[in-house]
Amino acid sequence: MHTFNSLNILLASTEILLFGLIILFLLLSLIVGKRKELFLSKAFLTSLFVLGVYMVIDSFSNPTVEYGFNGMYVIDPISLFSKGFICIVFALALLYCEQFLNLMKIPQSEFFLLSSFGLLGQFIMISASHFLTIYLGVELLSLSLISLVALNRESSASIEAAIKFFVLAALASGFLLYGISMIYGATGTLQLNEIADQILSDGANPIIVVFGLVFVVCGLAFKLGAVPFHMWVPDIYQGAPLPSTLLIGSTPKVAAILMTYRILFDGFYPLVEDWQEMFVVLALLSIGLGNLVAILQKSFKRVMGYSTIGHVGFLVGAIASMKYGLTENPVLEITVVMGLFAYIFIYLLSFLGALGCVLLVAKEERISTDLIFDLRFMIKANPVVAWCMVLFMLSMAGIPPTIGFYTKFVILESMVVADLLWLAVFAVLFSVVGAFYYLRIVKVILFDGMYLDESVRKVRVSFLSSAFLVINGSTILILGLSPDLVFDPITRLVQFSIYSN
Repeated sequence: MHTFNSLNILLASTEILLFGLIILFLLLSLIVGKRKELFLSKAFLTSLFVLGVYMVIDSFSNPTVEYGFNGMYVIDPISLFSKGFICIVFALALLYCEQFLNLMKIPQSEFFLLSSFGLLGQFIMISASHFLTIYLGVELLSLSLISLVALNRESSASIEAAIKFFVLAALASGFLLYGISMIYGATGTLQLNEIADQILSDGANPIIVVFGLVFVVCGLAFKLGAVPFHMWVPDIYQGAPLPSTLLIGSTPKVAAILMTYRILFDGFYPLVEDWQEMFVVLALLSIGLGNLVAILQKSFKRVMGYSTIGHVGFLVGAIASMKYGLTENPVLEITVVMGLFAYIFIYLLSFLGALGCVLLVAKEERISTDLIFDLRFMIKANPVVAWCMVLFMLSMAGIPPTIGFYTKFVILESMVVADLLWLAVFAVLFSVVGAFYYLRIVKVILFDGMYLDESVRKVRVSFLSSAFLVINGSTILILGLSPDLVFDPITRLVQFSIYSN
């Protein structure tokens, strides 16, 4: 039995520091005038970036597994790295959004505060080892994202999307809470490790636990946007303002995947036979529907929405493939888990870059339009941004030499090892289908844009935004040419987290 009897509040120092930064930013934004708001925003972004870099470095320099708050909170290398990584990405996302927010006349302080509370919720989700903590993080994130969707009060589409998001988020939370209550009734605990101990010792009613697990998986599938619980994704992506779409589709996916991994492997690994079949079905439906329906879309944001569903299918398929490692070979388990996290991290970089490119070159008269055809002006407006956009699209399509190809390959290999060859073949076929709509975007940018006359207005992008965007795109290419640069560090983090837990 696992015993936890220490609060160890200092383990949550990053969350406490982030909350302190949010409160400080709130107070200062009320005091300083409009003229100093830009300086305040830059200082806040810099603080988040530095905090993220510190956590990434600390995950390698101090690889320990510690529990706090009487077992409700856990810190291990992979969770610390994930927090640092999403904190860096979050800071870059806010940097990309600045220009667009000014064009839409949305106060930066309001947008930054709402999104930062969502980031705090993600931190809690990543380190949660108790269902109460998990629910706290999920609700904090959901309420923040709903507010971000409704940020453009003058847009009826934005308000409609926010209402739809609120209803479906409440439904997902209901599924999650109902499943948690059944599990608590069967095991007498909400602590994940203790749930696993109860199942292994036959101290829990297996039927009630399995039914509770089904409801929990349904709630998690809602949060991930997996088919058939995907109906909110394309509508929210399209209805929300573009900066909100960027934040909804990026860092929350990392938090949701890590939370799902921790629930399944800390709490329900004895029931791997039961939940693996559910995740195989979710992967099959998500990969198929996400890639097929994306072909039919003309809206760029809806394409990215269905693209996200397809990528979630790959992630869910990786989770389903872990059965083999858990039951027969721990080395393969580490490889599969490494592939899962490498995939979500690279997807995050690609999605961030793609939406960032659109945000940086958006012109005032094109704010209300989001058609793929509108991207043809990008190559004339800013060639650097356009070529970065091409790199991100190729990576998301899984085309070499970008790193997106290698991360997909690792996931497919894990499916084959787990005796899911038919799922791997299915995923390859629909990856080819999915490559079509990514290459269509590339074609519109490079070839359709070439026929535009020189009268297209040049769009100036700040040096800082351009520099980070180029670094973002170069990272995708460099890691593709040398994939060990990303695979080896993540393997070390995963190895220590698994063997020390």
